[in-house]
Amino acid sequence: MQEPKAQTDTKTWQAFQSGDRTAFENLLNQYYPALLNYGNRLVRNSDFAQDCLQDFFIDLWNRRESLDTPHSVKAYLISSYRRRLFKEKDRSFWHKNVTDLEDEHDIEVQFNIESYLIKNEIEHQTLVQLKSHLATLSKRQREALYLRFYQELEYDEISKIMTINHHSAVNLVYEALRLLRKNWVMSTVISFLMTL
Repeated sequence: MQEPKAQTDTKTWQAFQSGDRTAFENLLNQYYPALLNYGNRLVRNSDFAQDCLQDFFIDLWNRRESLDTPHSVKAYLISSYRRRLFKEKDRSFWHKNVTDLEDEHDIEVQFNIESYLIKNEIEHQTLVQLKSHLATLSKRQREALYLRFYQELEYDEISKIMTINHHSAVNLVYEALRLLRKNWVMSTVISFLMTL
């Protein structure tokens, strides 16, 4: 029987804390791509995001013995990397090239919707409509959706990452989904009426 992911992550984390380089490489291989993707969506400057992420992992290795074992390794890494991006933006010369990384930063939500649409041979227009509807959401709503559905995080983890309470995290996702449904239905009705 396979171990649950959280237990495997915890064992890898504890091995990393005790200086196991293979465990550290496993963390890097597992989380580096997702963290870089997240950072690129937050700052839209891939060099800055990558430099911050590399520094983040170097710092993580150097501080490994003083770190606690987090409840969720994934949520801890996302939250810590997000804080690092904010901190580096404030004190780095790169900030001139980084577009508005503030509490209301801009994040593109793409999920795996594109591959789903391609597999199901749905018209390109549907994808354009969906992207358009996503663009109508607030930046915080897009980030909450990204963390909930793309990163598959729980609401408690989202609330810690975004430094909001649990109820606010639930509300952001709920309201974003409600608006997407409403806009989707409205555009479908309008499209149908236009064909008459």
